[in-house]
Amino acid sequence: MKNEREKIENFLDSVLKQTKKPDEFIIVDGGSTDGTVEKIKKYAKKYRWIKLIEAPGANIAKGRNICVKNAKNKIIAMTDVDILDKDWLKNITKPFKNNIDAVAGVWKPLYKNDFEYFESLIICPKIEEIKTPSRMSARSFAFKKKCWERVGGYPEESYTGEDTSFNIKLIKNKFRLGFAKNAIVYWRMRKSWKYFAKLFYLYGVGDRKTGNIFKMKLNFFMIVGFLAYLIVLFVCILSNIKLFLVLATLGFTYFFKEGLKLFIKTKKIKALFYGTLLFFVKRISYILGVIIGK
Repeated sequence: MKNEREKIENFLDSVLKQTKKPDEFIIVDGGSTDGTVEKIKKYAKKYRWIKLIEAPGANIAKGRNICVKNAKNKIIAMTDVDILDKDWLKNITKPFKNNIDAVAGVWKPLYKNDFEYFESLIICPKIEEIKTPSRMSARSFAFKKKCWERVGGYPEESYTGEDTSFNIKLIKNKFRLGFAKNAIVYWRMRKSWKYFAKLFYLYGVGDRKTGNIFKMKLNFFMIVGFLAYLIVLFVCILSNIKLFLVLATLGFTYFFKEGLKLFIKTKKIKALFYGTLLFFVKRISYILGVIIGK
């Protein structure tokens, strides 16, 4: 966590309101300069079970590892600086009674305007999709500490993609995964096109650095297909303009159909614009992150 001044109080309040109180709550700060640390310290002074660890320069994965390493309990409930449903901790830990090793919860969007509303329809998965490793998120996840120890923790070489890599390792090591559809975290959508594009760019960088891109066949073939499409498109510009126009139209249709899907779903004409462009930005940002991201 770093520089979350605008969100930290709502997040901490949602932790305090849990119907099942945590035995301990560890939060790692990666070097905030906006007053986030000062706000956390006020809560930690009042509630002794809240522990702040300052680790300047720590990325997300390192922060998660520091949390788990310092935890005294055998079961770890992991989340981000979002807003927890009051029953989140109760529901995310309940499946462990059935000899489960790790539990994936769900997340739902928080939005304030049309952009954030349509963004949520593009990026928030359906509940059944969260059961796949790439859609399970550390935003709403719990596991036994022994699992973390066995797989070597979260990979720290990348800024993002650490939870996907961790989930894949859990499955590879044959740990038993459960699913808690009522363990809900409310996720605030990105407030601008810039931050939306940056999110998926970093996802792409993370998936390449962790090697996730080679373990997720759909994403891998999407990258290969996109590069092949660009090569053919470039060749057609030089040799066959009619074929170029046909291929360009097909490319536009590929993105426009997402806007059409949202229009059918929401009955809102704005969906044609937002759905098409958001899907385009999502795909291109991710691909650029995989190919050229550092």
